Amino acid sequence: MILSAEKPLWLGLHTADWIVLAVYFIIILAIGLWSITKVKDMTDFFMGGRRFGKVFMMFFAFGSGTSSEQAISVVAGTWRAGLAGIWWQFLWLWATPFYWLVAPIMRRMRALTTADFFETRFNGPTAVMYSFYGIAISITFIAGGLFGTGKMVDALTGNELDRISIEANIMVPAAQWNAAEKTFSITERRLQGYEFAILAVTVMFVIYGMAGGLGAAIITDFIQGILTIVFSFLLLPFVFYQIGGFGELHKQSDLKKGMLDLFASDELAATMGEPITVFYVFMLSVTALAGIVIQPHIMGVCGAGKTEYEGRFGFTVGNFLKRFCTVAWTFTGLACIVWYMGDNSPLKTSPDPAHQAIYQSLKMKASPEFQTLPAEEKAKIDTTDRNFADQLFGLAAHDILPTIAPGLIGLLLASLLAAVMSTSDAQMIISSGLFTENIYRKCLVKDRSQRHYLWVGRLSGLVIVILALVLQTTFTDIIAALKVIVKTPACIGISLWFGISWRRWNVVSVWTSTVTGILVWIAVAFYPDVIYKTGLLPELMFKVDGTAVKMLDVWQMFSFMGVAVLSGIIVSFLTPRQSKEKLDHFYTLMHTPVTLNEVIESPCTLPKDPAPVGKRLFPNSKDIEIPKPTFQDLSGFILAWCAVGAIIYLTKYLSEVA
Repeated sequence: MILSAEKPLWLGLHTADWIVLAVYFIIILAIGLWSITKVKDMTDFFMGGRRFGKVFMMFFAFGSGTSSEQAISVVAGTWRAGLAGIWWQFLWLWATPFYWLVAPIMRRMRALTTADFFETRFNGPTAVMYSFYGIAISITFIAGGLFGTGKMVDALTGNELDRISIEANIMVPAAQWNAAEKTFSITERRLQGYEFAILAVTVMFVIYGMAGGLGAAIITDFIQGILTIVFSFLLLPFVFYQIGGFGELHKQSDLKKGMLDLFASDELAATMGEPITVFYVFMLSVTALAGIVIQPHIMGVCGAGKTEYEGRFGFTVGNFLKRFCTVAWTFTGLACIVWYMGDNSPLKTSPDPAHQAIYQSLKMKASPEFQTLPAEEKAKIDTTDRNFADQLFGLAAHDILPTIAPGLIGLLLASLLAAVMSTSDAQMIISSGLFTENIYRKCLVKDRSQRHYLWVGRLSGLVIVILALVLQTTFTDIIAALKVIVKTPACIGISLWFGISWRRWNVVSVWTSTVTGILVWIAVAFYPDVIYKTGLLPELMFKVDGTAVKMLDVWQMFSFMGVAVLSGIIVSFLTPRQSKEKLDHFYTLMHTPVTLNEVIESPCTLPKDPAPVGKRLFPNSKDIEIPKPTFQDLSGFILAWCAVGAIIYLTKYLSEVA
């Protein structure tokens, strides 16, 4: 013990913790209020005036793409699957080198929102369709981030928020899916303890996000990105100190089967219901790559920089920074396995019978005897294990940091809030831009003042956040939330990849691919028992537990992604091409590099004096529009793949050295 903290002041936090939080909140609110003076038009609010350089863009990509629920999901996944839990975030690792190539194309579109791409490449109704879809994506992302953050904040307070929620007994609406009756309904339940934390976080990012727009988000993301890195590494050395050093991982690796395996074995996968195998990682990565570019905030990540180089540098390097943080999250989770399941576990030695009962449940879940238990008892133990995994990061911090020095919990909490707020503010602003620019301004109320549309953008962002608050009530655990986040953008993301590279992909292709993909996703996710009973698909695609039938996630992704791509390609050949004039305008735009300080009159148009049009990779093809790679393209792409290999090698090396 370096310096014992004094008695908690309120909510399990000490005076120093509250001081750290107060300083953080004052700084963030000051930035939001200052940013109001910089917002003069729609471009300032939704794209930050396109004035940011490489460092700010790097931290914007890192901050807007790194939410606290990602760290929590990796730690929770590591608890449940060992080292293989790292793939809950490494699923984007294989996609990261492609960011270097796609970011300049996104910047060359010169769009305010991704819907501008769909209107320019396809047509207005397709842009409106994407706008609704994009808003749904943002709502899902915000909901997932808030859910994970609330769980961890509750754990950091020593579950004091749960006590307050019981005393307050506030009833709120909750969305609920009845798997047996196949019905969706709005019910009522008590406001949970972790949801008090969610509401507090929401108020903060809504205030500065609504005030200063994307400019405020990018500036705060610079600060919050640094804090997120602190958050990622702060707990790591202390939890290893508690277990006796790094070498204890190998000595006690038998606490959970396959604890240090980078891929889960088939035997272990069968017991988890989450087969983190090579095929599963491949499908997760393909689905993530299809969906990453279509996420509403990505246009801002690539487009808010001075030139296309700032966008590609920020998008790629910022995400690699996130991958290194993932390694820290994973080894924190591995150390927590040893600490909480070992002989010196604070749960085992606690005088509280409830803690001892949790310890026995966790040990039973990891033992072979678990599979022989009655279904009801298995479900109860599994729920305990899942809930413990969701709160693991916060619980470890609550148990360790106060014994080290005062204020560390406050620093971790500020870093945690920074992570979720940096993601949520970007999602709120970009999705409000989709509604304002592509639905309200073009379809509902035309020819009003800039001030009018700015306030519509601010208020629509508030409504989007409220919907996210409702959606988070449907999530059962962190991993379930992450699965929804990965799958949601993929169906329509296919059309962006085909749209920028293949002329034949037309309006009918977009609608067919998106609609069929969504319908198949609904079928395999919500009606697997009906599909199973037909006998048309192999049994290996399903998991049957008594009367409950579920299609495995890997086959869900394979089904809806495969059908979406195939149906889009087929109708592309069966239906007429789009007009040559429209296609030529878009591809000229896409092949024309961005110049410094260029001025455009409206989204998706060229400046008066554009740079020379770039070359195509296949100049003799009348359909393929892939740009010819430059030296900068190829060298950066190769270096990115070297970074991928280095990160995987580092992870494997650390697990073996341990």
